Amino acid sequence: MSATQEHERTIPTTPLNQRSLGELVATLSRDLALLVHQEIELVKTELKTGLLKGAAAAGGLITAIVFMLLAAPIISIAAALGIHALGISLGWSFLIVGGAYVLGAMFAAAFGVMALRKVSKHKRAVDSVKADIHAIARKPRPAPPVES
Repeated sequence: MSATQEHERTIPTTPLNQRSLGELVATLSRDLALLVHQEIELVKTELKTGLLKGAAAAGGLITAIVFMLLAAPIISIAAALGIHALGISLGWSFLIVGGAYVLGAMFAAAFGVMALRKVSKHKRAVDSVKADIHAIARKPRPAPPVES
């Protein structure tokens, strides 16, 4: 018998205004326990569904990355042979393709460094957490530093 069926079987038929305080407290505590149990089950179900969807998405992304890693050398060779077909020697053709990769890596690194410089320290969040810790410990909070 499930918790819902058990709950439905034990609902008193006495009108609410005729129940004793003890019956009301017992009903309230049983209903709250049932509500908490149902909420926990709902959260478990949602987490399980979310994790399964996340795993499927991660699997798809990993497969795409593997295919791209397998395709990169083939595309590079094809590009070098295509440049060679234009009349440039084979060595220079591969050097041109390699140089394009180096330039791409340099642009990506520059973008990454610029993005990292834009990341600021979370000073307000850190100060807020420190203030909360001091408040919980009931210690006087040190004066904030004066900004100039």
